[in-house]
Amino acid sequence: MSRSGVGPEQHRQGSEADATATPFQAREHQHIRYNPLQDEWVLVSAHRMKRPWQGQVEPSLLKTVPRHDPNNPLCPGATRANGEVNPHYESTFLFDNDFPALQPDAPNPGPSDHPLFQAEAARGVCKVLCFHPWSDVTLPLMSVPEIRAVVDMWASVTEELGAQYPWVQIFENKGAMMGCSNPHPHCQVWASSFLPNIAQHEEQSQRAYQSQHGEPLLMEYGRQELLRKERLVLTSEHWLVLVPFWAVWPFQTLLLPRRHVRRLPELTPAERDGAPMGSEAEANWDHWQLHAHYYPPLLRSSTVRKFMVGYEMLAQAQRDLTPEQMSSSCTGLSRVLVAVATAVVSAASSCPQAWGPPGVQYGQSGRSMTLCCPGVTAGAPVSWSRDGETRLLQGPDSGLGHELVLALADSTDEGTYVCRTLDGALGGMVTLQLGYPPSRPVVSCRAADYENFSCTWSPSQVSGLPTRYLTSYRKKTVPGADGQRVSPSTGPWPCPQDPPGATRCVVHGAEFWSQYRINVTEVNPLGASTRLLDVSLQSILRPDPPQGLRVESVPGYPRRLRASWMYPASWPRQPHFLLKFRLQYRPVQHPAWSMVEPAGLEEVITDAVAGLPHAVRVSARDFLDAGTWSAWSPEAWGTPSTGPLPKEIPAGGKPYTQPKENPQMDSPAPPRPSLLPDPRPLDHRDPLEQMAVLASLGIFSCLGLAAGALALGLWLRLKPDGKDGHQKPGFLAPMIPVDKLPGETKKSVC
Repeated sequence: MSRSGVGPEQHRQGSEADATATPFQAREHQHIRYNPLQDEWVLVSAHRMKRPWQGQVEPSLLKTVPRHDPNNPLCPGATRANGEVNPHYESTFLFDNDFPALQPDAPNPGPSDHPLFQAEAARGVCKVLCFHPWSDVTLPLMSVPEIRAVVDMWASVTEELGAQYPWVQIFENKGAMMGCSNPHPHCQVWASSFLPNIAQHEEQSQRAYQSQHGEPLLMEYGRQELLRKERLVLTSEHWLVLVPFWAVWPFQTLLLPRRHVRRLPELTPAERDGAPMGSEAEANWDHWQLHAHYYPPLLRSSTVRKFMVGYEMLAQAQRDLTPEQMSSSCTGLSRVLVAVATAVVSAASSCPQAWGPPGVQYGQSGRSMTLCCPGVTAGAPVSWSRDGETRLLQGPDSGLGHELVLALADSTDEGTYVCRTLDGALGGMVTLQLGYPPSRPVVSCRAADYENFSCTWSPSQVSGLPTRYLTSYRKKTVPGADGQRVSPSTGPWPCPQDPPGATRCVVHGAEFWSQYRINVTEVNPLGASTRLLDVSLQSILRPDPPQGLRVESVPGYPRRLRASWMYPASWPRQPHFLLKFRLQYRPVQHPAWSMVEPAGLEEVITDAVAGLPHAVRVSARDFLDAGTWSAWSPEAWGTPSTGPLPKEIPAGGKPYTQPKENPQMDSPAPPRPSLLPDPRPLDHRDPLEQMAVLASLGIFSCLGLAAGALALGLWLRLKPDGKDGHQKPGFLAPMIPVDKLPGETKKSVC
């Protein structure tokens, strides 16, 4: 009986009668949704989002993570808890978990003595996979080739462990909110001797749907989501990212291939990534569809966490926002899934054709190479021969199926290979090209103004294979005074190559006081290599050279030249964006440059060598000394005037300029005279100046001699007589009274 005293049947009928009067709206009315993968129901209560939130708010995790911490047990070269030292790895690193939840040699608990007290053996292996040697990157910030290396390792470890255990689970707990104690990018791989509960439910549901409807459950579900377009987050040619109709977590997403893929990747008979393994491999698993789950533990935003408590623990899962409301809000959350999907696409085929024309496969010189026949199904037996030769390289009974293995391939193995099926039909032709893996490119960046900068790169070594570059950038967050981050969006964003395919990319709308991290990844068929470069706009600022440099003679002044120029066109000419300049000049026959720093956009050279042509060049720099000096402008030439000083100024008040009849004297680029070095020393002296200097020296010499003669005469007059000891009256004696002479006493005269 209900609290109102009404019976259950009457209460249900009354509720249904009231409900028919109000049209149903998923965003306003609670309802339950069916999860066909788990065969369970989810309670959706969208109207609860109207309530004010007074619960726990998580702090924003904005602290800076060091790139390498020697005390972090996951970093290259660090010592782990068991005393082992990590290698200095440069890509991925896989090792056994030091504190595993599953061990391969656990004892069997034995038979149960009661159906309510059952226990069975649980054995397995736990491993840790580091994605990258740096601690300050995560999967969304890594390049596609770097993620591809992670996916390849997933496939490899799944194949290895799947041969021994029926289930291999790959998962990543990311962030302190999920209980992750280490910020270094990594995941875990657990292989178990039993099929876990969720895997059992999903396997049973997919098998039942396949048996009833004749096609995989998730294939039909993906097609329906594409038609309805209500919960799609992102789509590509090969993948879907969506919020499931039955999602429990508000930001939960599901990654699905658009074709039927059971395992990741399907390159060998061993089953991969999440599907049942080991002893189950011989069964029919066509009902199983590869998929990935993404479960952010968030409720409303990045700081409000969802807890599975109370009703969820005692009854069933419940959510507030509908999946349709969240599908337009979690694009950023699924970036990592899209990146993984992009990397998986290139590995999902048994004969990858991501590079070059069809039928071309690439390998590394000095390494073993496996060719696969493109026209047959994986594992089908074929025979191999070189094109134009009848000798078989490998027969169909080799046990390698559609593959041909070349040990330590070298340049003699390059060429075209032919594969044929058992009945002699042509299976396909494969051309082998050998080269080397990519190396880290050499990257440099420069800003020609305050708002944009460009980066250029070049390979550090030639690979001999088709190569492309992936370029991106992100703004590095710099802690403020309170240690908190203030930048709401830091990337990464693509750095567009200008033009496409060029070895240059341009970042527009940069911030002058910000720092940026540039990612240039060199990719070829054998892998990828990344160069990360941290730059700040103020340190890479280097203006373009000044433009329009002109050098003109000054009529009547045989030692003067007037140089003028303009700001570079790329520089934003504003009062607070000024440049300072430096100017160099020299006679063309002499190698040494003289330099001055002009105050404006022109300079008068006053010590040119009369009669000789001079080369002049100018460079620029930010007036606050940010960055470096620009390159020198193209040289302009000019020769001092040899004519007389003009006696009058033409009408209009404009100063006289040299007539145009002598362009060879004032043109910025006159016919150049001989550039052979002049053996004579460079002499900037003028004859008039020489005469003035000589006259000055003569006057000073005369004055010096006169002063010396006067001093000598005084000394001779005042010198005492050494014979009788009496001082002779000097030539100044008549001017001094007798009674005032020093050393004398006053005498009376009788």
